[in-house]
This record gives sequence, C-alpha cells and structure tokens, in this order.
Amino acid sequence: MTTSETDPRPITAPSTVPAWAHAAGLLLLGQAQAPNDATALADRALFTECIARYCWSYDERRLDSLANCFTEDAVWAGNVLGRIPIGPFEGRAQIIKWLSEFWPHQRDQRRHMLFNTIVEAQTPDSALTLSYLLLLGSNGSIVALETSGFYQVRYRRTSDGWQICHLMAGFDAPFWPGDINKMSAAGRLRHGVAVKDAE
Repeated sequence: MTTSETDPRPITAPSTVPAWAHAAGLLLLGQAQAPNDATALADRALFTECIARYCWSYDERRLDSLANCFTEDAVWAGNVLGRIPIGPFEGRAQIIKWLSEFWPHQRDQRRHMLFNTIVEAQTPDSALTLSYLLLLGSNGSIVALETSGFYQVRYRRTSDGWQICHLMAGFDAPFWPGDINKMSAAGRLRHGVAVKDAE
C-alpha cells in the first residue's frame, strides 16, 4: 500500500444508501449453494470456522492464531460505504502487521460478531462466504456498537487446512474515531486510508 501525505483533497462520506455494496460493485449476492456430499458438508464447517477464528484471534490479540488464518499470499481489503477504500494489504506478514498495530491504540475489548453466514461458492479446494459483521467495544462498564458491515471471504485449502486467501470487509460506517478529514497522515496510514484516494 502506498500513501501520499501531501494530497489535500478531503474524504467525505455520502449519505448511507440501501444496498451500497452492490451499487459500488463490491459484492454480488448469488444463489444458495448446497454441499455435494458429506465431505463438502464437513469442509463447510471447517472453512466457516476459519473466519470465526479470525475474529476470536483478533479480539484475544493472539498473533500466532491470527497468522494461521491466512495464506502466505492473502489479501485484506476494506471499504466504507463504497466511498473510502482501506488497503489493500497484500501478504500474510503485511496483514498481520497492520492488524496488530491497532492493539496499542485500542484500549477497549473488541468483539467481532458474525451473523447470517452464507456460502456463495464451494469446490473441493476453494470457497466463498458472506457474513454480516457487528463490531462491539467494551470499556469495562458499557458496551457500544463500533460499526456494522459484512465480510466477503475467499478460502483456499492448503497443507495447513482451510485458510483465508482474500478478505473484503465492507463497513456501514467508519471504524475510526472522529472525522477522517481531520486525521493526521499517520492516523490515516494506521487505518489504511490513503490520502490520494480522497476526492
């Protein structure tokens, strides 16, 4: 990822619109995919567990198990309302570095909650799922909703089992505090938002 620190164009989030991810061309909702046999059904349980383990590993700040969720050449990309791209981060090492760099700044307990997971595609060695995301944070006295959205996840079967090879996170609102237009270049970089993407 490259970030320009000199581009002054502001990032402005548009009004939330229904089906923004489809309108932005970030996802297409397909038809239900039934497993072909008992092996495919077992695989489905394993690759859907992989994205759940990603959530658990992040929230428990387990760098080892977080890394195990991704292939060596994985890609993590995100977008807020089809308007603000985040990343992409390419390769397991870059993904883990970026994700773990949030931890010193996040003093609350995060909970990544997945719902409505559906399988969009499945072969013996690859799969694609969609899940709703609710991101919660607790400071020890209150729990607050940080953002909502979805994960579109591609998996690959490897010698280490099912792993994420591409994760696309769509956010219905920013997961960072404050106005992105007032954030420093270092803050934008930490959140994966390149100044050059502003308009």
